[in-house]
Amino acid sequence: MKFATSACILATLSSSAIASNWEASLRNGLENHRMLKAKSSKAPKATKATKATKEPKLSKAPKGPKASKAPKAPKSGSNALLEIELDVFGEVHPAKMDIGPDQRIYFTGGTDSRAYRVDIEGNAEMFAEITTGAGFTLGCQFDGKGNYYMVNGAGVYMVSADKLSDETQPLPIEPENIFPWTTSPAIPMSIDVDNNTDCAYVSDMGKGEIWRIDINTREGKVWASSADGTGAYDLLYGEPDSTNFLGVPFGVVEVMVDANSEWLYFSAHERNFFGRIRILPNGDAGELQVLGEVENRAALNGAFLDVIGNKLYGATPFLDFQNGVARDPNAVRGGEIWMIDLDDVADDGTGGTPERILSDLDYGTLTDVITGHNFGNPSDLYLLDGSFDTLTWPTGVLPDPDAPYHGAVRVLKGGGGGKSPKAGRRRRN
Repeated sequence: MKFATSACILATLSSSAIASNWEASLRNGLENHRMLKAKSSKAPKATKATKATKEPKLSKAPKGPKASKAPKAPKSGSNALLEIELDVFGEVHPAKMDIGPDQRIYFTGGTDSRAYRVDIEGNAEMFAEITTGAGFTLGCQFDGKGNYYMVNGAGVYMVSADKLSDETQPLPIEPENIFPWTTSPAIPMSIDVDNNTDCAYVSDMGKGEIWRIDINTREGKVWASSADGTGAYDLLYGEPDSTNFLGVPFGVVEVMVDANSEWLYFSAHERNFFGRIRILPNGDAGELQVLGEVENRAALNGAFLDVIGNKLYGATPFLDFQNGVARDPNAVRGGEIWMIDLDDVADDGTGGTPERILSDLDYGTLTDVITGHNFGNPSDLYLLDGSFDTLTWPTGVLPDPDAPYHGAVRVLKGGGGGKSPKAGRRRRN
């Protein structure tokens, strides 16, 4: 479970030019095997006057992993544990993360087929790469045995605990596809492993579905679907009239099972709410509850269920994401973290009120959040900045052509306490 713990389109949408471009990107990924190095972060610069967008540089031939470089001393006021340097690694758009048994943050590259890890000093490396296609790898998660899982358009992959703990293991590791998709998914987005039942839950953001997969038998099926005809799970689907950067509604994103395997919590991207689905005694999906909707159409992307503090956190990369650049107000950088205190939530789902604990553009387009338990300071929050406003989406849309690339692992000091640690630069009230 993600306790101390965008996107891909496949053949189901291949009739459209958008989907074809996206699928080509997804399956090709990026080509780079270089190491990341730590760097003190300069906060993402404010947008300057519009400039012509530069043509991206061609990828260099892959190189073998280099030895990690010592991190530079952080500058005063830095909010980054790791800033991804273009001249060292290339352009990575971090998507999802978890904390490993070796007390390192493990995260996926989003727009590539790779996974990375970084220690508390900011030393980082690329340690795993899927070379068999479906390159946009998003969700990731550890199980209770130390196995590491990743999801993309080809299936659910695993790197065994034995390989991760073997210091003589050559890098990068090739993950094993333990569950190839039996139907064509739209956007496999996140994964959580219920260690009580050894079942993994995987969200499909494009279809508004959640899969349930037995990681022992490696059998699975759709567990809850917006398309089942009952109407019970319609809210798992994105906004029907979405005109976002991809042209496909973004629905359920993060999925997280509680400690007692009674509830599956989730974040809803374009519908902007925290929710949960009751897990029935036989394992089936029960009622869906909306726990609280966030303000200002803040897109809820990655989320984290803190079972120690009994809080649910969500990261916001964009405001008004559902509008893209086609409608007013246009989607803009979010830089927000939201929290809902589950002690306030009754069994019927009422009583909870989401609180915005961060609104600061210097934190970028936030794609995931996790507390510092088993990594750094438990009262801190660690955040992924995906730099998705500098990504040219498959539709050809570049959300902010004037913003510099700012992919990073960032730190919000004191954010895990559940109260607003800093006001930051608010875009809206």
